[in-house]
Amino acid sequence: MKRKFHFGLFILIILFVNSCSTIEIITSRVPINFELIKKIQTNFIPQKCLYSSINKTVFVWENETDLIHIYSGENKINTIGGLGFNSQSFNKLADITLAPDGNLLALDSFQKKIKKFDVNGKLIAEISLTDFVEPSLFAVAIDETYYIYDNASKEIVITRTFDRSDWYSFGKFQLNTPSNLSLGKNEITVYEPKQNATMIFGILGRFQKEFDGNVKIEKQQNYILKDHFIYHQETEGKFAISTNTWNEFSIKDNVILLSDNEIWIGEFTYSKLNDK
Repeated sequence: MKRKFHFGLFILIILFVNSCSTIEIITSRVPINFELIKKIQTNFIPQKCLYSSINKTVFVWENETDLIHIYSGENKINTIGGLGFNSQSFNKLADITLAPDGNLLALDSFQKKIKKFDVNGKLIAEISLTDFVEPSLFAVAIDETYYIYDNASKEIVITRTFDRSDWYSFGKFQLNTPSNLSLGKNEITVYEPKQNATMIFGILGRFQKEFDGNVKIEKQQNYILKDHFIYHQETEGKFAISTNTWNEFSIKDNVILLSDNEIWIGEFTYSKLNDK
């Protein structure tokens, strides 16, 4: 790991907040049900989907394109992206995530920019990543701390200012070709599809554990994506069972599953461990 001395106070603050948040969730709970909120049929293969519960808006990145489709309610209201140099276009769309305010953030690895769009697809801000070589994945915390994976250095950088002097990096010699980076309350989850393995890091970058398969964590519970359902190993529970073959899933505020032509958005309901 690489540290910068004047970044130490920020790290200590995160450690304090993290220790406090850990105390709040000592009582583990296990899932008892998957409640479906929304289904979206698509005429394309979705690469990634985000659901803004704040704005009731769905953003869907179309596989192998630079297009992002925006849905409100049951209707598609806009499509942004495509190759080009105008404000709504991308040269190489690499990843998307939600901003803390529920708007869309899109990473263009060629332009080395993060573009922020509102729920209607209007560009409202840009963040320059000139100090990065090949930014390809990212996530953002509620305090607007960014976690950016640079494919050139094979590291994840933690930053709030995007200035190299304030970088804190980790993952070198551990990460190869990750396809997904997700940020939880107490952990960073990185999925490596070639190895079909998931690496778990603490929010400060300390390696914790490696799992076989595509694993996500919510409320201290581990979930594994299988072909037709989500598997909870502790209870041997199967959730979101479908005839669809699930290609990808995410768990953050909501559960999102992607097949070749359908998106499910839902949530787990939980009971206390001693009540199961």
